[in-house]
Amino acid sequence: MTQNPAPRTAQRTIAIELSTMRSGSTLLKALMSAAPDISSLPEVNFTKYQSANALEKIHALCDERIIVLKRPAWFHDASRYPKLPNVPETRHLILTRDVHTNVASLRKMVFRKIEPYLPKGPIDRWLANYWSKSYDSLLSRFPDDGAKNFWVRYEDLVNDPIHWTEKIFAFLGSEHTEGVDSYPPPQDYEWKWGSDDGGEKIQSLKVQANPIPQSSLDILERVKNIPRVAATRRKLGYK
Repeated sequence: MTQNPAPRTAQRTIAIELSTMRSGSTLLKALMSAAPDISSLPEVNFTKYQSANALEKIHALCDERIIVLKRPAWFHDASRYPKLPNVPETRHLILTRDVHTNVASLRKMVFRKIEPYLPKGPIDRWLANYWSKSYDSLLSRFPDDGAKNFWVRYEDLVNDPIHWTEKIFAFLGSEHTEGVDSYPPPQDYEWKWGSDDGGEKIQSLKVQANPIPQSSLDILERVKNIPRVAATRRKLGYK
């Protein structure tokens, strides 16, 4: 929370953070919260704000002028993701992550301790299909225009966080203009599995280098020639 909260009547910006699960969305949200005028909220299911007073309810979530709502695509709604809240205008931050590292992280999230013992091919294809459905839906609805929609790749964000957060702050109209590579911990909640990322890296409060293990490269070999996956990767600029 800021020390000088924005008046309820002030012009406020609602930014919707869109991505697949396990794409780095908690990291992106945390980096944005380094700006004093951008919210630090736990994951919010923004799809539920459909009533006539949805705008008032969203404004009540925090005092910061720029409100960031994060809720990745879930397995069951990937092909029609997202259902946006019933508010007059929103800005959209779309975070992408290449299929193989995303699938590797999804495998661990879904199957946890038994993940190493499960068959590779069928599970990788299922998760890669979820990945493609999610980003195909986003590509069809949110063109990268830099005005209402801003696309950023997780790989670029981790490689040069100061550059990309500077561009994101400008897109959101934040008064904080300098990019960052670290972020504060949440004040009124904790990062935890099932909503935000609860791992060790996010707890470090700084962007961490993310080398790609051979196991993830093996996943890429198994899924890169699936027609839909290959097409989505091309659209997203992944080679």
